[in-house]
Amino acid sequence: MVTRTVDLRSDTVTKPTEAMRTAMANAEVDDDVLSHDPTARRLETEMARITGKEAALFVPSGTMGNLICVLTHCPIRGSEVILGDSCHIHIYENGGISTIGGVHPRTVKNNEDGTMDINQMEAAIRDPRFEICYPTTRLICLENSHAQ
Repeated sequence: MVTRTVDLRSDTVTKPTEAMRTAMANAEVDDDVLSHDPTARRLETEMARITGKEAALFVPSGTMGNLICVLTHCPIRGSEVILGDSCHIHIYENGGISTIGGVHPRTVKNNEDGTMDINQMEAAIRDPRFEICYPTTRLICLENSHAQ
């Protein structure tokens, strides 16, 4: 028996089949920025339905999705996000939150199982009375850390 494995680590480790290439070449496309692309609209509509949200946004990478999420919750440059020291955003996303968004990352040590200690997370939250001296904590990012 032949077993096929789908490798979901990254879109860079897989190659499209000939049928997938044909489907891409024949797909109906238009300008997605102007909401004219029917394929993107169908995907976003279905994802909004599945998640029970009023709308969804398709982005080309997980890195971009993470950046959008952080910037949504940290709209002011100089904001701070608390995250695990081995989380994907901190290790692999090229400092995008600070370079593009001006968001300061503050790390808390991840435990062996990828979790973070709630007491350490709470201790990392900045006292807003001193925000003139420090960044303002606006977000805590939690993930299943498998970055290393």
